[in-house]
Amino acid sequence: MASLLLKRRQGHALRYLLLEMAAHHQAAPTMSGFQTIDGELVPFAVGELALRSGAAVLIGGLLVGTVLLES
Repeated sequence: MASLLLKRRQGHALRYLLLEMAAHHQAAPTMSGFQTIDGELVPFAVGELALRSGAAVLIGGLLVGTVLLES
């Protein structure tokens, strides 16, 4: 009986993971940019470069860190 409960929990965890991945997959291509704590909108390419280089991180959907914007 315990093995059936364990498999059921794993099934729920897998279902939630797949739903989260599907939501992320749908949202990612439509992003036009990242928002900073100040409310400033950073273009997607610039924000992605900062994330990949380690100069910034996403916390709660907000871009936090050092982002070099060209003036």
